[in-house]
Amino acid sequence: MSGSEQERVEAIYDEFAKTYDEHYSAKEFQEEDQELFKIASPWIRGKVLDLGCGTGLTLHYNEISKDNYLGIDPSAGMLSKLNEKFPAYSTVQATFEQWVKTNTQSFDTVLGLYGAPSYFESSSYQKVLDLVGPKGHYFLMFYKPGYFPAHIYTPEDIAKAKARIDYDKVNALFENTFIFTSYLVATNIPSQYLPLGNRA
Repeated sequence: MSGSEQERVEAIYDEFAKTYDEHYSAKEFQEEDQELFKIASPWIRGKVLDLGCGTGLTLHYNEISKDNYLGIDPSAGMLSKLNEKFPAYSTVQATFEQWVKTNTQSFDTVLGLYGAPSYFESSSYQKVLDLVGPKGHYFLMFYKPGYFPAHIYTPEDIAKAKARIDYDKVNALFENTFIFTSYLVATNIPSQYLPLGNRA
């Protein structure tokens, strides 16, 4: 992602952070969250890396100790909301590419929920896998082909983001993929625990 594009996206989320939790408190979104964590929560264990952590959705639905959580997000506004709700949980304001350059840790769980990995460069997909410990799990939600949250972004940003996601690479590199609502999920959760009939 170019510097100017990154700055625009960060500015969008910094502004959206002011009403983000209120917007997504609607029943339809809460039901989507509940269905999501029915799938993901049994596999959220040990040291958790939450990429694109936003205002703390993962922490809202899962009991994770402060010592076992690290949230990464480029939006200062989003992280401010998370830190208000979940004091003393570790967060870093950075893009994935900025943060991973200096990271030396591995994790038992790596999450990228609700489109967060869609902003990663495709050359970084392998770097996500490299973060996962030997018995760990990852759960990454890319925008599915043809979908992008147009109520947030300019047409220019949408075009650039769509061009960035390498769906062939997602399907080839990650162990299992399936469609969940508007997202293409890439995960190594065993296929028998994933929704039937939604294979990508």
